[in-house]
Amino acid sequence: MSRTNTRLDPVPDSSDASGDSHDAGPGTPPPPPEYTGTHSRDLTALRGENTATRLTGALGLPAAEPTSTVIAPMEAGELPNVAAIRGLRLDQLLLLTTGALVIVIVGLLAALSAKTTEAQLTATSDRFTQRLQSQARELGQTVSHTLALTSATSLRDNNYAFLTEVARSIIADNRNILRVQMFDADGQLVADSDPAAKLGESSGGRTAERRWASAFFQGQPVFEFQEPLDYGSQGGKGVVVISYSLEDLQKQLHELEETNRAAVRANTLRIVGLGVGFVVLAGVLAAFQSRRITKPLGVLTHRVMQLAAGDLGARAGTAPGAGREVTTLGVVFNHMAERIKVLLEDVRAKAQLEREVSLARTVQETLLPGREAVTVGPLRLAGLVVPADACGGDWWFRAALDDRRVVIGIGDVTGHGLSTSLVATSATSGFASAMTLREPSQVHAQMLITALNVTLANVGRGEHQMSSALAVIDVYSGSIDYAAGAHPAAAIYNRNTRQMASLPARGPLLGANVASQFTSRQAQLSPGDIIVWYTDGLTEARDGANRLYGTQRLAAALQTHAHLPADALRDALLADVRAYSAGQPQRDDITVIVAEFSPAPTP
Repeated sequence: MSRTNTRLDPVPDSSDASGDSHDAGPGTPPPPPEYTGTHSRDLTALRGENTATRLTGALGLPAAEPTSTVIAPMEAGELPNVAAIRGLRLDQLLLLTTGALVIVIVGLLAALSAKTTEAQLTATSDRFTQRLQSQARELGQTVSHTLALTSATSLRDNNYAFLTEVARSIIADNRNILRVQMFDADGQLVADSDPAAKLGESSGGRTAERRWASAFFQGQPVFEFQEPLDYGSQGGKGVVVISYSLEDLQKQLHELEETNRAAVRANTLRIVGLGVGFVVLAGVLAAFQSRRITKPLGVLTHRVMQLAAGDLGARAGTAPGAGREVTTLGVVFNHMAERIKVLLEDVRAKAQLEREVSLARTVQETLLPGREAVTVGPLRLAGLVVPADACGGDWWFRAALDDRRVVIGIGDVTGHGLSTSLVATSATSGFASAMTLREPSQVHAQMLITALNVTLANVGRGEHQMSSALAVIDVYSGSIDYAAGAHPAAAIYNRNTRQMASLPARGPLLGANVASQFTSRQAQLSPGDIIVWYTDGLTEARDGANRLYGTQRLAAALQTHAHLPADALRDALLADVRAYSAGQPQRDDITVIVAEFSPAPTP
């Protein structure tokens, strides 16, 4: 048996030169030290616990598919009381639905027409508004520009009285211009059409540039036009400000809006009147046609009731005038009557198969450990199998060999379904038998995986193979003896050093050949180590883009949730892979085992 040290710390030298450290004698390890951790459980409880695995919704994982119950067909004479059935007849339903459909269509057409008309009128109104606003802006800019040119000389001569008369004359000649102001280069008000204005006031930070903006004057909305006033001052340019009223523009827009509303109302009334006529015509046609269709359907219903009563000789006749679909329905009914006996036999066979599948699932769940975590000294274990079908091909195992050694096993039979679950169940039973048929001191990883390979080769007869990983852990010294066959290497993360490692082991698939050879390796666990065994259903889960979950994401999730206890860490890993593949069907069984090694610190 080949033994190679891996992982972080070397395995302590054994006093047995032959390499067989399992025999009792001088090399037997000292008695286990007293463990004072916060969790503890007797080793006998670990050996005997076989609670069925359950998957809860708290993880966000899909619940297992329940086994459906097949109801046997009614015997002859057990017909329902069809006379007590209440509701509308088919011809009434056709009439009502046709009328409702026509009403809906007419209503939608009316709404669409109203919306279309309103949109057209709104577009016309917007164009009209833009044109009026453009004209107002052009007029305001022209007046302000002209005023700036004509007022330059008077402002240069400080003829403020003349400028005020000019401003007021502009107000008198154009009722849409509400106010005219002039400011010199120093920003002082030198002319204003408003008699209440005080000359010499500041312009409020106006800059000598051409622009326009919306504003309010005496509670009315206005366009405020500003034009530079160049009168040769060394201090810069003055400013002419004209406030142009929008009252007439708003009045015209209001009149246009009222005209639009009236046009929409008139158009809607015309469409509603036309729709009422369509409803009446459609009702008459629907009543005639529905009666023509439902009469032969009534005859066909009578034949169906005869068939349901046990008269397998009931056949449907022709249904002239009812349409091709009703005629086809009669032909199909006659064919269905011929097939009923065969279908009943298929139902019975399916019910028997479902009972067998349910029994296989019950047996498999009984043999698997429970989802509750167990604590043995400084080692805490938690595992779970999430099958892809009603029965899965994954399994895991935990048991105590003696007062200090624990055995952990995990396996993945190729495929999933009933046949693989039976093989997995046999493998689990064979694994347990290999432990009980030998003395605990003779049990080690190489012997266990070899015995498991022989069992699977004999049970599967070469048609089923399995990947597997086994480990024997001394919970007090932290030494681990492990072996694997074509199984993903267990991941290790240390909470103290925050370093990742693995337990690599090579070997062929189990069950391919009864003579396959396997080797084991040894490693030394360090305080704070977390070991995660898993099946490839975890790392091969895919997201919506068909990308694999992968070992790197598993390592990242392990580091993120490493502060959690074993059972919570297991649930967090399963939740992470489920969130990654959200919306995608589970393609393979998923099994996760978490072991945390937390010995008490040495005083």
